[in-house]
Amino acid sequence: MAHSGFRSSSDVIEVRRSENLYRQILGVISATQEKAEFCMDNRGLSILVSDKQLLDVIKGLVNAGVKLRFITNITPENISFCKLLLKYCQTVFHADWVNGNFLIVDGRKYLFYVLESEQENIKVQDQVIKQVLFNDDKSFVYAQQFLFENVCSNSIHAKEKIKEIERGYRGEFTDMLDNASEIQTIAINILESASYEILVLFSTTNLVQLASGSGILSSLWRASKRGVTVKMLIQSDPDKSNDVVQQIIDEKHLGIVVQYITKPLQNKIATLVVDQTISLAIDAKEDNSEKTFAENTMIAIYSNNESTVSSSTSIFETLWIQSEFDKQNKVKDAYYQIFKGLQLKDEIYNRRWSSSDKEAVDKSVKD
Repeated sequence: MAHSGFRSSSDVIEVRRSENLYRQILGVISATQEKAEFCMDNRGLSILVSDKQLLDVIKGLVNAGVKLRFITNITPENISFCKLLLKYCQTVFHADWVNGNFLIVDGRKYLFYVLESEQENIKVQDQVIKQVLFNDDKSFVYAQQFLFENVCSNSIHAKEKIKEIERGYRGEFTDMLDNASEIQTIAINILESASYEILVLFSTTNLVQLASGSGILSSLWRASKRGVTVKMLIQSDPDKSNDVVQQIIDEKHLGIVVQYITKPLQNKIATLVVDQTISLAIDAKEDNSEKTFAENTMIAIYSNNESTVSSSTSIFETLWIQSEFDKQNKVKDAYYQIFKGLQLKDEIYNRRWSSSDKEAVDKSVKD
């Protein structure tokens, strides 16, 4: 267990100024066993997600099953930080008036720290920690826990606030696009803006090749490199090999999960859903891999409407589950092909019991 470095006492409040406070704060967080609550302002949030060592501790606690909750003030400037935190922990909330930074560990330790620097986007150890207040007095920590719960009950989930801000740029919209160049630009832009999840559906393998030449797959590669979860679903023609598609993915070293479905889709489409907040459904007028992506493009529906995005997500998830069933059936068929020529038959094995064996069985039954 990591040692916090702070003196433990039932009636002490420490205000300290030291070069190694960062290590001590990290020790308090690392020692969490059951739960931790964080209340952070803009700088506190930017510090948490930009400091690798601190973020690794958070990820480790989540993986260990520790319950974490975060309350912060979400603004247009820190949306990317919030989305990154949501990638690892879903219990992130927004409150308008959050100011300052404190945390409560296991309902027994309270830590409040003041940063001297006014700069954001800077690591904790590179800032001057002006003051730290540490207290493990039961009554004091209980009062702070009550305050946190009160703020949390009057806050909204981070996803709701993010949607509110993003829609505030233009409000809620659903646009019909018919300019091939604009469609391609928007597709790349929303992929580049992704923070934690991208869902991609290609209705044909040819569309994957077209996307490769348009820069879309390169955007997917960059997203996967910065930690975004990328899931790609491709409708695969049973008469064609998937080797070409897999070669494209391997050549670009895409860190993505790819599944195939065999059931043909009605339209020649490519659908993108980013961070569950925005979608782009592209309808191709042709399915010709010898032409460019733009030459095959007809229209696209670009939307941040909640019902539209939710519908696209649901369709993707349904097809993803179907692809899992298809994969299982292929495995069963493969085993069948392996063993069908072996002419296996059922056999019954009999064992002749000795008197000593029978006595042992009778004794165990009686016992």
